Amino acid sequence: MRVRVRFEKTGSTRFLGHLDVMRYFQKAFRRAELPIAFSEGYHPHPLLSFAQPLSLSFTGNGEYFDIELREFVNPEDIFKRLSGVMCEDLSINRVTVLPDYKPNEKKITGMALITGAAYAISLADMPESLPEKLGGFFSEKEYKIEKTTKTGTRECNLREGVHAILLYDGGKITRIGDDGTFAFTDDDIKASLSGAMLFDNRAVIAFLDAGSEKNIPADLFLQGVFSYAGIPFDAKTRTVHRMDLFGDLEEKKVPLWMIES
Repeated sequence: MRVRVRFEKTGSTRFLGHLDVMRYFQKAFRRAELPIAFSEGYHPHPLLSFAQPLSLSFTGNGEYFDIELREFVNPEDIFKRLSGVMCEDLSINRVTVLPDYKPNEKKITGMALITGAAYAISLADMPESLPEKLGGFFSEKEYKIEKTTKTGTRECNLREGVHAILLYDGGKITRIGDDGTFAFTDDDIKASLSGAMLFDNRAVIAFLDAGSEKNIPADLFLQGVFSYAGIPFDAKTRTVHRMDLFGDLEEKKVPLWMIES
C-alpha cells in the first residue's frame, strides 16, 4: 500500500533539519503501530520518500512524503493513529492513497512530480513602494539575475519562473499578477496560511517554479524583486511560509495530494 502524507511544520519545529524530520516520522509510524514496508538487502530502510525539503527557519503547511506499508490500512485510521502520537507543531493534515506500483514499473516519487511552490513572504517593514514595484516586475517579460547552485553561478530569467504575485493583508487578497498556471483559490490560500508567522498579518504571496529542472527559491525571488525595485534586501527581516507544493495535471499546477502517481 502506498500513501502520500501532507503535513505542516510550524512553530519551534521550523528549526528542525530535514534528517530530524525524517527520524521523527519514522518513530511516529512505529508509535502508531503502522506496518511500514522496508527495502530488501543487508541494510533495510523504510520505503519513505520526502518531497522537496523545507529550508531551515521556514514554516510550511503543505509538505509531503510518500510511504509504503506492508498491508492495507484505512486512510482515516492512518490519520487518526498518526495524529494521536504527534506534536502540535509537526502534524499531518491529509492522507491520500496512491495506486500500488505494477511489476517492473518505474517508481515516481513526490519529489520527481514537483514543478511549483507557493510561498507567503512577510516583511518586518514592507516598503510602501513595493506593491507598485511588484506590479512593474510582473509586467516585464524578462528580468535576469545570477543564480548560484551546487554546480556554480549562472544567469537566469527570474521573471520566467514567477507565475503569480499576490498581496495578503489582514485576510484580504489582492492579485497583482497571475498567469493562471496554478489552480489555487483565495480560500485555498487562506487555509494554507495556518501556522504562518506574519508581521502585521501581511505577506507577499508568490507562485514560483520548483523542482529539479527549474527552481526559484523564495529568497531568490525576494532578492530579485528588491533588486528590480532598487530597495536594499535584508533576509533577517523576513519570514517565509511555504503554503503548498505543486505538480502538473491537465495543463495546470495542482497541489501534490491531487496527483495519483
